Amino acid sequence: MKGTVVAAWMKTCRKLYGNDIVDKIMESNGWSSKKIFSPAENVDDSKIMRVIADIAKSQNIEVKELWRNIGNYNIKSFAEDFPAFFEHENLYSFLKSMYDVHVVMVKRLPGATPPLLNITPISSREAIFSYRSKRGMFDYFLGMLQGSAETFNEKIEIQEIERGEDFLKLKLTFEKDIFYKKKYTFNKLLSLGFIRNFGIKVSIFTLLFTVISLIPIIGTVSYAKIIPIAFIPALSAFIASSALTRPKKLLEESLKKLNNSDFVEDIEIVTGDFFEDLFKYVTEHKKIVRADFVGFKGVTDEMNTFADKINQISDSMNITSKEIADVVEEVANTSVSQAENTENAVAILNDNIQSLKSIVENENYNKVELEKAIEKINHSYENVNNTSKNILNSLDKFKEVKNKGVELENKAKNITQIVSIVSGISEQTNLLALNASIEAARAGEAGRGFSVVAEEVRKLAEQSKSAVEEINANLAQFVEEIKLLVDKIESQYGVLESETSNLEKVRDISYEATNSIHTVAESTIKTINELNKETDSIASIYENIESLAAIAEENSASSEEVSASVSNYTNEIKRLIDNIHEFKNITENFKGDLSKYKI
Repeated sequence: MKGTVVAAWMKTCRKLYGNDIVDKIMESNGWSSKKIFSPAENVDDSKIMRVIADIAKSQNIEVKELWRNIGNYNIKSFAEDFPAFFEHENLYSFLKSMYDVHVVMVKRLPGATPPLLNITPISSREAIFSYRSKRGMFDYFLGMLQGSAETFNEKIEIQEIERGEDFLKLKLTFEKDIFYKKKYTFNKLLSLGFIRNFGIKVSIFTLLFTVISLIPIIGTVSYAKIIPIAFIPALSAFIASSALTRPKKLLEESLKKLNNSDFVEDIEIVTGDFFEDLFKYVTEHKKIVRADFVGFKGVTDEMNTFADKINQISDSMNITSKEIADVVEEVANTSVSQAENTENAVAILNDNIQSLKSIVENENYNKVELEKAIEKINHSYENVNNTSKNILNSLDKFKEVKNKGVELENKAKNITQIVSIVSGISEQTNLLALNASIEAARAGEAGRGFSVVAEEVRKLAEQSKSAVEEINANLAQFVEEIKLLVDKIESQYGVLESETSNLEKVRDISYEATNSIHTVAESTIKTINELNKETDSIASIYENIESLAAIAEENSASSEEVSASVSNYTNEIKRLIDNIHEFKNITENFKGDLSKYKI
């Protein structure tokens, strides 16, 4: 099946059932939905039949019905695309021309095998229409026949007479007369069923007329005389008619030349009768035809020249369109890549912004905690300062304790001196008691009482001595312990004084650190606030970049659409070039057809 027919079928199916259905079925059968069928392309019959069957199945209709719909619609499309083929007075004349149309198709499309169509009138309104094709597409043929009737706005009755595997014979009844036949009875009678010579017919008529005319004169008795007498005028009539119709042979030769497309020779005869008029008509017809064909050949030359120029332009357009297609495809690929990169950048930026927002949130939290820490540091500094002051106060008190300890040590030493004095008194008392005892012993009985007192005094003196020694020992130990305590207090006082000095240094350092931390905190808080602003700015930039990404996607889609449009444009230019070449071939064929006419 030729591509031009398949393209018409697909176009019809798209009109009837939509592009989506046809695209899907074409792709399921191994064709691209954008496939362009070239006119000379040979398409596998089985494949197109499968496509048509799938379309019918998708529409829940029988294949026969679909073929009839396609045929009906196609004939109307052909009427729009090839109006010259439909310029006929009635449907019958159009159907009668189909054989010639198919002959032209075979010439134009080598390898084409269109069906054979033949219509033969059998009455003034009836005709036998036969269809013969190895494909046996009877329903498509019937659909086209019905569409033809609708195109010419005529009603016909269709009666199937005979059907075979590859042929169909129909009887068509038209609503208007389709055939005119004029019968000349006198001419028919004189032919006697087999005579075609005009001179013989004239001689027969003359013979019969003479015989009939002589019978009343001579009578019916002497037939032998009548026939020879009648034969002489008949022969004369034959000779005269033959001589008078001699231009007929020249006229026949001239008409044969016309049938053979020979319009070169102009013939003029002088007869003084209708033959002269007939030759004038033929000559005038030749002149008209020659003038027309001169114009036709001029037009074909102009068409060839025009086709050559268009071919040059189309070739240039084809090269340019390919370059544009390559550039647009590269731009489309770049746009797609840019859109993808922009999307990736947006995604990465979004992740970074989210991370930055998380960091900012943490920093805001840290800012709050830092402010709390600064407050705690301030409180700590105040506490350290208060503690330092308290320690200084304690140091002063501790110094007083140390001084009191020294005073206590001195007083203990004074007590020791007093105890020493008491110890001396005790020794002296003991000596006095001893002396009293001695004197009492000397006094004898008179000094016994005194001796007892002296003894008691001595014992008391010894006890006092012993107590003084014990007190002295305790005081010495107490003084030593007080001294140790004072030394320890003095040592700890030195340590406390040193630590107090260090604490004051720490306090001062803490104060400086607090001020520094406060400055850093203020700077950090300011930085965090700036970071918040920058985050908002980056978020705004992200929105802009997101908009740019959307624009990039739109640009990518637009680039793809432009690429598709340019691709379609390139395909259309290719089709244009193919059609121009086809037009060139048509003009060449037309020129070849015209070359048959000799002018």
